[in-house]
Order: sequence, then structure tokens, then C-alpha cells
Amino acid sequence: MEEETRVQFRLGDLTLKMVPVQRAGSNNQRGVFPVFDRFADAIGINVHTLLGYRHVATKWPPEKRAEGVSWSIHKALDALDDRFELIHNPPRGIERCTEDKALSYAGRLPSRPLAKAEKLDRVRVLLDQDENAAEAISELIKRPDVAHRVMGDTTSQRILYRAHHEQRMQAAEARFAAAHEVEEQEEEAAETARQLRRREPAVDYTRASSEVLELTGVGTSFLVEMQRLIPGLHVAEFTDREVRAILDNHRRIRAALDWCDTVVTTGEKTMDEELARILGEGDE
Repeated sequence: MEEETRVQFRLGDLTLKMVPVQRAGSNNQRGVFPVFDRFADAIGINVHTLLGYRHVATKWPPEKRAEGVSWSIHKALDALDDRFELIHNPPRGIERCTEDKALSYAGRLPSRPLAKAEKLDRVRVLLDQDENAAEAISELIKRPDVAHRVMGDTTSQRILYRAHHEQRMQAAEARFAAAHEVEEQEEEAAETARQLRRREPAVDYTRASSEVLELTGVGTSFLVEMQRLIPGLHVAEFTDREVRAILDNHRRIRAALDWCDTVVTTGEKTMDEELARILGEGDE
């Protein structure tokens, strides 16, 4: 738990270093998602999971976090104004704070519901989309006892029979309309699946050091921001002095990248006088 919590907060802190939050409580800055989407792809993590780590890291500055308390408990309490006190002093009646107890205290559904009402509420939330609910029912109905109970209810019978009849009618119409389009649709679906297939991540975030993740993150932020900025440049409005300043800055960036490449590939960190001059002052 401690190792997992360390990784989760480390990634959250890294995203804040890559793209700092400019307004209190705001994570919707321009360019945030493209940067983290590419970074998440590079380190093998879901981008929304990464953004969740960022949100919790924003709510819990390092000095306010409780050592030995899981990231999940921090997340459960992140919306409470008195969370910094609660994390160290659980509410009365709670001897040891768990994720479910923290969620319950914060007015959220527990991740591991025990009571029947809690379980049903959890199912309703998880299956709020019709597609997910249908897949879940398809799996559950394969259990003989469940199927017997469902079909033993007359209301459920009528609903299922009516849906079955409507489905047969719609399927017949669909087969007639799509008689000459099936092959084309299958090819398009296969192509879409190939395009969506996730490539193997360049870095495994669960094993990579903080230095590797930070180098990858800084490079990703710079690359995405340059791709966003360059197409909209109004170069005709730049003065000669401004152009020289931009080019001089880019020379320093290239020098820093070359130095980093040398260090990474050879381990040699020595900086000669010319490199120090370029990085410190730039070319005259």
C-alpha cells in the first residue's frame, strides 16, 4: 500500500511540475490534456487515471499528507474542508480509518459495500450506462438461480418478452437494409480497431525512477506546447531583435538537449567552459 501510494503521489506531483495549476482548484488549463495524454501513453498509464492523481495531489500538498495513510483515503476525503485535520484525527467512533469509512464519512458510496442497499446503490452508479448494464445482465442471467428468480416475476417476464419481440423486428429490418453493406462495415470496424490498438509504452511508470519520469514529462510538455504554439505564430510582427533572442534561446535548448543525451548515453556529466557559457548567457 505504501509503495502504491508513493507512486500515485509521485505521478500526481510530477504532472503539477510539468504543468502547474494557475488558478486555485482549476485543472482545465489550455494544453493540459494533450500533454498528459501523450505522457500517459509514453509511460503506460490511462490518461484519466493520471489526471486523477493530479487532482488528488492538488488537494493534498506534500506537507499536508499523512504518512502511512493510503492514497485512496486521501482521495476519499479530498472534497472536505477539514480534510487536513481528519486525516490525522479520524471522526469519533472510527478507530482506524479505511477507504470505505472515509468514503462513507464524505457522503460517497463505499468501494466495498456491505449492506444490501449499499450494494444496490453501487451497482446503479457503476451501471448507469445502458450498454454496461446490458453486458452485466447478460453475465448474471447465465446463473441458473438468478434466471429462475427473474423469470418468476411477471413484470420482468412481460418486459423481457416485449423487448425480445421488438428486437426480432428490428433485427429483421436491419438485415434487409444492410444486406450489401456488411462486408464494408466489417472492414471499417477492423481498421478502427487497428487504429485504436494501444502501442507498447516507452516507459513502465511502475518501475521507472523519478528522474526518468521527470525527463520524459518535461520533454513531453515542451514538445506538445511547441506543436500548439508554432502554427499560430505571427512571424511578420517579430522585430529583428526578438528573432535573435528566440534563436539564441533555441541554441541554448539544443545545447542542453545534446548535453542530456551525452549524460544519458555515456554517464559523463562534465560540462566544458563553452557549454557553460552557452547555457548561462547564450551566444552574443
